[in-house]
Amino acid sequence: MRIDEVLKKAAGLLVELPEEQQKPAKPWSVMDDPTPSQPIPARQPESKLADLKPAPTTRTVEQVVREAPGPNLDEIKPTANPAEPVIDGSGNVNYAMIYVLANLPSSPFTAEQVLELLATLPADLPMESKRSTVKITINAMAKATGVTSDAIVADASRKLTALAAYSKSYADQVAQFTTKADAEIAALLAEVDQRKRAIEDAKTKQAQMLDACAHETNRLDEVLEFFSLDIHPSKYAT
Repeated sequence: MRIDEVLKKAAGLLVELPEEQQKPAKPWSVMDDPTPSQPIPARQPESKLADLKPAPTTRTVEQVVREAPGPNLDEIKPTANPAEPVIDGSGNVNYAMIYVLANLPSSPFTAEQVLELLATLPADLPMESKRSTVKITINAMAKATGVTSDAIVADASRKLTALAAYSKSYADQVAQFTTKADAEIAALLAEVDQRKRAIEDAKTKQAQMLDACAHETNRLDEVLEFFSLDIHPSKYAT
């Protein structure tokens, strides 16, 4: 999947608000003084009331980023700069440099560290178990580092956006360079063709000159032979 497609999908993903951040629904009471337009609901058995839990609150990734400290996704626009290369001679990309160019804030627990944590879990572990394990780890670190799932989601989303923006900027610069280089190559090829034609023209004129000089040489040689005692006198000799 292309970077822009991943980014578009990621921005619309839904994440669940942690339980400790959810506000429990206020139980109904006769003291609420319902109005005529709000009929008194039938009293529910206590067993059913215990089962009534607020539905999980969800937000899009974009909303999470907006609520987290740092730039919004539409504000992340790193520009590729030849003076600050992110690719070394071996073709390795320095992603940290891209994030610096994007002015991304640091995170107490990065998206990359989550990937490292997930890599330590058994591959056949169910997804829900993996999520529970990661949540437990985050909760254990929360007091000491201030890390939250929101911060991790925001970190991953901003880095995705930075990669997409940098890639587009890099592609635009390559396109501009390619267009300019193609024009220069076309001009050079035209000059090469012109030089080749000039060479062929010079060679043609050289052949013509040699023939003309040879002809004139033979003509003038007739004069010398005419006045000489050559065994084979000129055709003009008598």
